[in-house]
Amino acid sequence: MKKLMVATMLLGSLSAFAITIDISNVNCGSVAGSSDDTSTLCGQLTSELESYVNQDLPDVSIGDYGTGVANANNFAYKGTNSDYSDKFDLFMIKGSTGFAVQGDMGDPESAEGIGVGAAVTAGLNLDFLPVDKIGPVELKKLDLFVSFMSYNIDQDQEDTNIEGDLSHFAVTGRYQIIEGKEFIPGSLLEWGGVFLHTGFQSSSSKITATSEIEDDNIGTDGDAATADITGTTATFEIEADTWSIPIELSTYIRAAYVFTLFGGVGADIVQGSTDVSLDAGGTITGTGASSGYTASVDASESDSGDADVTNMRVFGGVQFNIPLFRLYAQMNSGIGNDLIGLNLGAKILW
Repeated sequence: MKKLMVATMLLGSLSAFAITIDISNVNCGSVAGSSDDTSTLCGQLTSELESYVNQDLPDVSIGDYGTGVANANNFAYKGTNSDYSDKFDLFMIKGSTGFAVQGDMGDPESAEGIGVGAAVTAGLNLDFLPVDKIGPVELKKLDLFVSFMSYNIDQDQEDTNIEGDLSHFAVTGRYQIIEGKEFIPGSLLEWGGVFLHTGFQSSSSKITATSEIEDDNIGTDGDAATADITGTTATFEIEADTWSIPIELSTYIRAAYVFTLFGGVGADIVQGSTDVSLDAGGTITGTGASSGYTASVDASESDSGDADVTNMRVFGGVQFNIPLFRLYAQMNSGIGNDLIGLNLGAKILW
């Protein structure tokens, strides 16, 4: 069976439609009954066709899905724009990818929105400047991060072609407000202290997915009536733009040098919206004893949704340390909402 799917890059593919595709202009032909009466053979065949073309679609309105995508698009970058598990003397460079869902991550077809992101982040400790302090700010405790990414998507996945553009930019400052403490020398047990993070984050994405829906001999129970779906395409578009101002507190503990556990809390001021649209069209023809049955596949809907203005969240993760090189995984979870995200990355520092 060929399913109508929308793929998202970086971490795989997910169904991402949020509206209903209709079976319309039904002519029952030689199939007995009416398309509106499911007690008849024509109504049963029409109902089966509707179930088939809608089987991967989550039960959420297109406007709500736009809001969910706006929220998840912003949330997917949490963890990419700063550092929560190390101090460095000169610089840090990391690459990371993020994925977020508003809803159940284990059941993406029920999700109210998904978001993906990736970024390269460069960090610089400001102790190299010729002054030690600016007002009360000690420059050796202040790090500046710049994150960016711009890439194009052009991929064929099963019966779907996905094209799009994604971009991201952020500037973040991190300041150590409470000094850390080494309990056992040699980083065998060390508390990193408490850090304050804030800055600006902007991200945008525009994805167009065109799918072919074709299958033969879709039928009623027992195949008393069957039909083919041919020449049917669906074009799904998502265009999301968000920006946010995050405020975060974080800390970490390093044990046996090799492992670091880190976590914190954050609050975001968010502005953004997502435009979502789906257009579908094609034909259905009866087969065998169902000759004369014809119908159309139709969808033409669009809407937009705005991101939630504020978002509270907690985050935590684990890092594997070797000299100069780090691998980490970070989970992000919204407070008072059903946003959840995952961030994976690698970094070098000096």
